[in-house]
Amino acid sequence: MEHNIPPIAAGGNEGREVFWNAHSFEPLLFLFTAISMAIFAYGVYKRWQLWKAMGKDEIRWDLLPERLKSLFMNGFLQLKTWKDAYPGLMHGLIFFGFFVLIFGAAFDAGEFHITEPLFGWAFLRGQFYLNFSFLMDLFGLFVLIGVLMAAYRRYIQKPDRLGYKGTSDNTTDDAIALLLIGGIIVTGFAIEALRIHATLVEGAGVDKVTPDWEYYSFIGWFLAKAFNGMDIEAAKTWHSIRWWTHTFVALGFIAYIPYSRLLHIITTPANHFMMSLKPAGYVEPIRDIENQESFGVSKLEEYTWKQIFDSDACTKCGRCQDGCPAYLTGKHLSPKKLVQDIKTFWLEQAPLAATKAVVPAAEGEEAAAPAEAAEGAAPEKTLFDAVDLHAVWDCTNCMYCMENCSSSIEHIQKMIDIRRYKVLTEADFAPELQLTYRNMENNSNPWGIGAHLRGDWAKEMGVKTLAEDPNVEYMFYVGCSGSFDDRGKKISVAFAKILQAAGVSFGILGTEESCCGDSAMRGGNDYLFQAQAQANIEIMNGYGVKKVIAICPHGYNCIKKDYPNFGGNYEVYHHTEIIADLIAKGKIKFTQPQSGTFTYHDSCFLGRYNHVYDQPRSILNAIPGTNVVEMERNFSKSFCCGAGGARMWMEEHGDRINNARTDQAIAVNASTVAVGCPFCLTMISDGIKDRQKIDSMVALDIAEIVCKAMGLEEVKEPVDVCAV
Repeated sequence: MEHNIPPIAAGGNEGREVFWNAHSFEPLLFLFTAISMAIFAYGVYKRWQLWKAMGKDEIRWDLLPERLKSLFMNGFLQLKTWKDAYPGLMHGLIFFGFFVLIFGAAFDAGEFHITEPLFGWAFLRGQFYLNFSFLMDLFGLFVLIGVLMAAYRRYIQKPDRLGYKGTSDNTTDDAIALLLIGGIIVTGFAIEALRIHATLVEGAGVDKVTPDWEYYSFIGWFLAKAFNGMDIEAAKTWHSIRWWTHTFVALGFIAYIPYSRLLHIITTPANHFMMSLKPAGYVEPIRDIENQESFGVSKLEEYTWKQIFDSDACTKCGRCQDGCPAYLTGKHLSPKKLVQDIKTFWLEQAPLAATKAVVPAAEGEEAAAPAEAAEGAAPEKTLFDAVDLHAVWDCTNCMYCMENCSSSIEHIQKMIDIRRYKVLTEADFAPELQLTYRNMENNSNPWGIGAHLRGDWAKEMGVKTLAEDPNVEYMFYVGCSGSFDDRGKKISVAFAKILQAAGVSFGILGTEESCCGDSAMRGGNDYLFQAQAQANIEIMNGYGVKKVIAICPHGYNCIKKDYPNFGGNYEVYHHTEIIADLIAKGKIKFTQPQSGTFTYHDSCFLGRYNHVYDQPRSILNAIPGTNVVEMERNFSKSFCCGAGGARMWMEEHGDRINNARTDQAIAVNASTVAVGCPFCLTMISDGIKDRQKIDSMVALDIAEIVCKAMGLEEVKEPVDVCAV
């Protein structure tokens, strides 16, 4: 194949020849490339067989525009990866550097093999070539810097999230991946440097200074100086060696992808494309629960194929573990380890499943009799042979793992499905939950207090029930804590007083209200959850409820996202959203400045689940006298209080999560910890007591703070029904 580019040209025709000093090897390159691609394709095909071998069907191809958007934003732009500065920059340098280099190589090859010989179109000339060469060197340098950053982080820094409880996750595979990427760049620069040196010597003599335009290839130009004094034949020899070294490293990299952690180049973008487009933290209910013979998941094949594929998309980056409240307080749970344990088990089980799917029994061959088959056979392995059940029950459902996962892995549904099996199929769960569920069944609240007392907190406030007046704008869903817990009732009183002072039309269900069911659902008892939800929905629909306000983020999230599955479709607001709106409209006036340093604790079910971050902060900032500071962990990286995922009702081992969060408030010298959740209020208040800070620190709900700042008169304390 003839080309018209001289090794060195000038005068506006600067350029280079791709196969300079390697013409005789061009046919071999095509052969080796074909072999590499065949190995790659075979590896992907074998992995594909494993992906489809196990798991129930699940449609993840709908809503194509949204999925393509997710692929672009998270798979290409890497938005989730950039949430952490150092790893984000490290990965960004490698990813975008490689992307530009691959594009540049493809462009170069396309001109050399297609456009120039067939059509006479040559683009890599003159200033365009010089700019192209500069960019290739620049992005090659980016990749090399990223690789060095990765090696420093993995082998010198050794952050805990790249291991598990002090044990490193480093494998030989990790080192090979970094060496291959770094090797591609280093050998590429060496080729460039030797070409610049050799062509200079060959074309202009050893005493000629490098042409000015050559320093556009600034890395190669700099490295070429290292070869000063090397004669032309030696330079060509070393150039040829480096050329083939580079080629084999690059082709080896391609071939290695399906058999290594580099597979995430494929699986992670695919997982972003197939991510759940349901509301954040959505939990799929058990459909047609009355006719189910078993519940939840005990075997891999009972998961959907997407839930299994998740595990193969995991890159072991440890972002999930880095903020997991259970892991950071010494519990069994590491979201990363849980997903990796599922992956390991899948890699053990899937080949056999794939073989069974591909190789059917011989024609006419009958299966062995059950008694014969069972005799001497090893018991069938279940998911519990791989997954630590203690870890599953440690989860608070805080969703830190899912919010911060750079691979869009869906951890929570996996754990809830396991809990469902243990609760509904085996009736094997913590004794504390047995009491909680019995209380919810008998009295429709976890405390087991008589349901007839649910509306007593409002008796002297003039708050009407919907039975008394259904023609109100909002239904105030009080929830169990706001109805029965002494501390929670104070929040209900404060919020009701705010609504009354602002002239908001609202009513409550009173004794007709039931538990929202969130704790039951997230504790694995979907049957009880659905019973509670359907009871509420029937009452609410009967009154024609359109708008709902909740003071508890658990009820708020549950009614907003889960009730629509059962015919409950409402506009749902958290009380901080309503208060912020009333302030903005001038319907709330502050007459009593509040002094002290305030910090706001983001409830998981309000923040990460519903992205309500700004309204509570805007409320605090609107109150005269407040000095608002942020704890170290805030917004989407906020630290859980420890009460979610039914953990409110269970004993806790290891260090207490609420104490760890309280320590973070103490660290910023807060005098008031503002919250927007009754569960969080209880947990933070207990943490203040445990840390012996009751004389200098207090936890208050946003509604209580606003009520005080409005100067509203005190009312008689609600009856202590919890003591009844």
